[in-house]
Amino acid sequence: MHSASKTQSLRAAALAESPRVIWDMTFAARSLTGSRVYAENLYRALAGARGWEFARVDATRVPQKGAGTYQTNARSILWLLHNLERELERARPALFHAAAYLGPRHAPCPMIVNVFDTSYLAFPSQFDWKWRLYARTVIPRTVKNASAILTLSEHSRREIIKGYAISPARVHIVAPGIGAEFQPHADARDIAAARAKYGLSENYLLYVGGRHPRKNVPALLEAFARVRRELPGLQFALVGPRTSDGAFVPPVSAAHFEQGVLELDYVPQTELPLLYCGARAFVYASKLEGFGIPPVEAMACGTPVVCAPNPPMPEVLGDAAYWAQDDSPEALAQAILRVLGDEALANPLRERGMQRARSYTWDNAAQKTLDIYREVLQAARARG
Repeated sequence: MHSASKTQSLRAAALAESPRVIWDMTFAARSLTGSRVYAENLYRALAGARGWEFARVDATRVPQKGAGTYQTNARSILWLLHNLERELERARPALFHAAAYLGPRHAPCPMIVNVFDTSYLAFPSQFDWKWRLYARTVIPRTVKNASAILTLSEHSRREIIKGYAISPARVHIVAPGIGAEFQPHADARDIAAARAKYGLSENYLLYVGGRHPRKNVPALLEAFARVRRELPGLQFALVGPRTSDGAFVPPVSAAHFEQGVLELDYVPQTELPLLYCGARAFVYASKLEGFGIPPVEAMACGTPVVCAPNPPMPEVLGDAAYWAQDDSPEALAQAILRVLGDEALANPLRERGMQRARSYTWDNAAQKTLDIYREVLQAARARG
């Protein structure tokens, strides 16, 4: 009787004029970058779609005063094992969308999940115990139970299909968009004010992203040290959280600081475009990404990008970046010096970069997601 009730509810929701979709933001919301940026922007783009109704839930709406990491982890596990299922049973949506990797054991409707990359499979030792546990238990079950898996690039799509032995038809690419705030800035005074606020000269390189080992930041630091021997006045700004676990990447040393490295930590979204616009070049050497949003943001701002040719960056950036031979400090330093020393090379990179960045929009991402929702609902209807 209970199973028949679920089926009737699903049919009614799927046939409704405005199907209701519930997003769980619990695990996406933990990040200041990456998955949170993607989930928040895609949800915002979807929420304006006509003929659909969207709602969001999460386990951490009101953090408890003084709640530590243990309490947060316990609350998240309880949410996955019990409270999320109860919320979905109560709400009876047409579809459920898990915003980042993890879904409930059972859902009363078809489930869609975002799997941004498979770095936890490629570099398991670089993740803390929680993610290793999730990677062994919750993520495989979520992927197996999902009607559709959304990822960011063809490389990630292939890795998900191979890693979980699932049908290619269930894995879809929905590339992110780049916010309208990322564009060349006409007022040089605003750029100068941002530089002054963060202690930057007119002559700096920029990196934006996390400090996880796969981001390969030590190689960038060593490459910068080599470049600075040729260009003594150059600075290097690192923007973004170091890591949620201080054991992963130590702070920049005093020696690095004396050599022109500035560790800026988190920069508000309103100021970040100004730092992109003021940089002589943006540098990126990550070992593996799902997509790699920061280089595209830099391109949108008209900043030349120097990048290591690791997946999926050639797929994402195409001929709009200057490619180092590999991700070694030597190769990165050579590429940086080449771009900084040749305006005839840098200017076409700026133009191609802006054009490439314009192809990534949240409207496109939302439309592709809605098409996937329709396919999943149609398949559910056909199964009866």
